[in-house]
This record gives sequence, C-alpha cells and structure tokens, in this order.
Amino acid sequence: MDKEAEKRLVENIIVKTQGFVNGNISENDLDPVQKFRELLALYDGIDADHLHENMAYFLSAIMPVCDKYDINMCVHPDDPPLQILGLPRIVTCDADIRAFLDAVPNPHNGLTFCCGSLSAGAHNDVVELAKKYASRTHFVHARICRVLPNGDFKESSHLDPRLVEVVRTFEKERPGVPMRVDHAPLMLGDEKLGYNAGYSFHGRMLALGMVSGIMAAVNA
Repeated sequence: MDKEAEKRLVENIIVKTQGFVNGNISENDLDPVQKFRELLALYDGIDADHLHENMAYFLSAIMPVCDKYDINMCVHPDDPPLQILGLPRIVTCDADIRAFLDAVPNPHNGLTFCCGSLSAGAHNDVVELAKKYASRTHFVHARICRVLPNGDFKESSHLDPRLVEVVRTFEKERPGVPMRVDHAPLMLGDEKLGYNAGYSFHGRMLALGMVSGIMAAVNA
C-alpha cells in the first residue's frame, strides 16, 4: 500500500468505527493507530468466558431498575459475528444468545435481532434464530447479508427471501416490536453528501419502502 491507501484503511477501520460507536477516537487524533493499540491492550487477559461473566454480572445488576421502570435491555450481536484482531466475541451464534438469555432469565433482558450482523456468519440460520428467539427480542434491525464462498460477506437486498421470513416471524410472534431498516445502499446523489456507509438518506428511504411493503404483504 502507498501512504494514501494506508491512511484510508486506518480511516475506515479505526477512526470511523471507534468514532461512530463511542467516540474513543476522533478525526483530529494525530496517531489513531497507537491510540487504538492502547484500547486493544485493555483486553489483555480477557477471554470469552471472562467476557460472558462480566456481561452476566452487569445485566443482573441492572435488572431491578429495569423491573421498576419497565425498561427492556436488548443486546446487539457482534458485528460481524467473527473474531477480529484477536478480541473475544460475546454474541455470535445460537449458543451465545442462549447463554446470555439463560444467565439472566428476566424478560427485560432481551436481544436486538440484527439480521444483518447474524447473517454475516455462515454458521447462522437467521430464519430459524428469529423463530427461536422472537419472544425475547425487543428490537429488530431489518437488513441482511450474503456470505460469499470464501467467507467474506456483503449486504443483500432488503427483499431477500430470508428477510421476508424474518419479518413474517416478528409480525406474527411480536407484532409492534420496534424495527428499523438499519443499513441501505447509496443512491440518488447520496454518495456526494458524506454519509457514513450504510446511513444515506435516499437509500434508507428505499429500504423503508421495501420493508413496509414486506410488512403489508405478510399481514395480508
């Protein structure tokens, strides 16, 4: 890679993700790579079991407040559901979902069913997972991915038949559950407006129309 390509890679993997998710790194940081290494070092000695224990401890501690004020917590799956940079992952598959739901069986402890994140792993059957965990799902992200033969993945159309079946499941089992289209393609000049990838205006309106159509069809 030349320097410009390296800069673009750092921008996409470190600055955009960390800035977008929780503000750990900003575009004004002079050495985001070093700062990112320091953040990764915080996980030294933390394996998957330790991470699950910490998660169960946190969820158990907040359930009394959730019960008092009727607040639903909904854990988002790892995106993507694969190991990255040597970090342990916590919600990547059926067994992981079952583990955190069983660890804290309170109905306020639930799942964000992100069809896109889960479907990015070839090991996940999102249609079956939706059926299995609809009763403990408090939020749905209606997008979906297609896994390529080499294990890479790309986002698929919102009209993907698997997403139709997922929406059908939630319309039947959890009518009224909050749902968002989440990501969408760039279109109609969106690429010139500096949107974060997946969050363009016109593209998301297209996706919203598709998902609204799916809902109308399954409800008919």
